[in-house]
Amino acid sequence: MAQRQEGAYDHVMAHLYLSGGGFGVHSQAWPEALAWLASHRGQIGLASLASDETRQAELLQATLAARGRIAHLIPLGDLGESYSTIFLCGGDATRLASDPQRRAALERWLARDDLTLVADSAAAMAMGRRAASCTCGGHPIRVIDGLALLGDWSVLAHASGPDDPRLTELADGQRSNSGHQLALPTCAAVEVLMDNGTVSLRSVAWSRVPVRLTARDDSQSGSAA
Repeated sequence: MAQRQEGAYDHVMAHLYLSGGGFGVHSQAWPEALAWLASHRGQIGLASLASDETRQAELLQATLAARGRIAHLIPLGDLGESYSTIFLCGGDATRLASDPQRRAALERWLARDDLTLVADSAAAMAMGRRAASCTCGGHPIRVIDGLALLGDWSVLAHASGPDDPRLTELADGQRSNSGHQLALPTCAAVEVLMDNGTVSLRSVAWSRVPVRLTARDDSQSGSAA
């Protein structure tokens, strides 16, 4: 079982999923995930909290429209109260992690127990204890303190695998065990489960790539120790 995590939510929260990236590029980039997202009832909102532009949101909106599913872009400052599913687009995790207005929007949505929240790529990374700049392409990253909304976990999206060398850069020097680093490759996803301050992760059926917690823990689902 996972231990109690500092920064984890102690109350009911949204149904949260973290994606390693791959949504919205084109209709066949990750069809399993697209079908899962399109199947959700109620209104779908697309928010670009980790970016100052809406290119990914517009691409995903068009891709969903081709499947007959309407999604709406959520501008910064919109409370998003009418949406039952909100997809958080990628960009730069440090943009989201360092902006109080963007953090406030994310935390407000996380506190809704009637909401499905999907954090893609940079949005997923921003939620960890340590947040990396854009990781697509495998280039070097810049790391800052993240929002610490996932207990001891930090996330590396677009990871090359569980042994991606950039994972070491997400180690948290303020934690006795350096924290826990999750490698999320492109087209991989996990569900985040929180219960009384406990954080655990499990893979989902629409994840195209198997997810391991890190090279230090080879289980398919797991919790912070």
